Amino acid sequence: MTPSIKDLYAYALSEGEGVGTAYEYYVKRRVMSPLLPALKPGARILIAGLPEKYGTSLDFVLLGWERGARLLLVDDRAEALERARRALDKLQAAGKLAGVQIEYRRLGSMLEVAQLPPADLVLSCEVVQRLPQADRAAYVRALRLAARAGALFVPNSENGSHLKISGLAGLDRAAVRALVGPDVRDVGYTDLPPFPPGVTRSPGARERAASGALEAIGMWGLGLYSAAEPLLPAPIKRRVAHIVYARWS
Repeated sequence: MTPSIKDLYAYALSEGEGVGTAYEYYVKRRVMSPLLPALKPGARILIAGLPEKYGTSLDFVLLGWERGARLLLVDDRAEALERARRALDKLQAAGKLAGVQIEYRRLGSMLEVAQLPPADLVLSCEVVQRLPQADRAAYVRALRLAARAGALFVPNSENGSHLKISGLAGLDRAAVRALVGPDVRDVGYTDLPPFPPGVTRSPGARERAASGALEAIGMWGLGLYSAAEPLLPAPIKRRVAHIVYARWS
């Protein structure tokens, strides 16, 4: 059963994030859903880098736990790996993701993904844009070789407001398509929330939202709204989407 935005809010909250991250996780799961039926218990999932700024990819960890997969999470930043461990510890203290099979490994460079054991699925979110321009193509080639199936999520450079507020760099759809290669046809936009970028709430307000009835109704409404994302005209997607994705199998 696909987790709801309300379900995913607990994961975002443990990372110090809010409903915007929960919404992102929800729509990313829709992008990844065609890749999941092939994942059998014991499959290997490679999380090839942690996000530069927002969250610790606990949505990927949840996906692996649901499928009974073994997870290898790598990054070249010790502090990012430690933040991911703390977020998972907090979540497990609340009774979630018990028994998840996960290994953390620090790399000297993200290009060392090419040297890792093969996986059944490779996932990457908010990583490519932080790499030096000269390394991006090699990193994506390593992703393609790491597993037959994969999904790549990158901040959308054509949404100037989001990039300005987040402080992240980004790539446009054409650049992502060029990186993954002409055989990957599924390159598109996702994460078009109906609220403006940069909306923040205090930690206390975020905690209260986890149990508020009105908040639950609002998150349910967001789930309904998200179904309309694929129907939006391409010019709107290009300007408003937070993420460009590529999916291959």
